[in-house]
Amino acid sequence: MASALIGCGGGPKTAQISGRVLFKDGTPPKGGVCAIQFLPAADTTAEIRKAASGDIREDGSFEVYTRKPGDGIFVGKYDVTFAVWESPMSSKSLIDAKYTSPTTTPYHVTIDQDADDLAFEVEPAAKVKR
Repeated sequence: MASALIGCGGGPKTAQISGRVLFKDGTPPKGGVCAIQFLPAADTTAEIRKAASGDIREDGSFEVYTRKPGDGIFVGKYDVTFAVWESPMSSKSLIDAKYTSPTTTPYHVTIDQDADDLAFEVEPAAKVKR
């Protein structure tokens, strides 16, 4: 992999990342806000510690970017969190709370190259009985 170190690239290495987020039954999460976020892990090897995020589309697909669509994500370790809210004006989560925080999410990934097949499965928020 010496070719990664040779050339006129300069700057920190990035990767293009995309995939799909679905519920266990195979349906995509839906809400007024549907987003995925890659937050640098405490022990990340990323040269630049910057989060990347993207919208979860109606079919569950996503692409993440750091500053603008298409710029990718810095190579390193990330905690993956999700925001699926009822509406932009309501932060009522439609998914289980464990997926919303880097300390409780079950998803931790190391990004070292482009990937278009990342798959994440989330669970809906528990219904409150009244």
